[in-house]
Amino acid sequence: MFDTLDFAQDILTQEINPALSAEALGLLSSNRQHLTAIVAYQHLTDNWDEDGAIAPVHQTVLAALNLALLLTVTEQLIYHTSPGPVGEIMINLRNGDKSAELLVYPNGRNKLVRIGHSETPQQGLLTPESLRETLQWLN
Repeated sequence: MFDTLDFAQDILTQEINPALSAEALGLLSSNRQHLTAIVAYQHLTDNWDEDGAIAPVHQTVLAALNLALLLTVTEQLIYHTSPGPVGEIMINLRNGDKSAELLVYPNGRNKLVRIGHSETPQQGLLTPESLRETLQWLN
């Protein structure tokens, strides 16, 4: 079986094609930094924050990487990524005054949080349908 992390590491070491449009080049360059960060989370150890945080397990890193690759293919700019205290990985998306946090947990019960300027924050399970709705809401 082919490991997505190996594939991502191979892709991330390749040069970006300078013939891409400025917009595509900017998206790819920015998201590449976040993809690289997600790949690097596999090397964290427990207590990585010196406050007792649990390191993300291999499956969590794979799931977050797959989600980030999907976002990149759909030309969605990733604003920020970070590991969390219980082994989760957060992928943050922003557009103007809207923000969405996609949370990938070790147990597979992934969640999302949507925050808009004049809206009540919403949260729920991250499913293909809720991701689609969130991206439509965000953009």
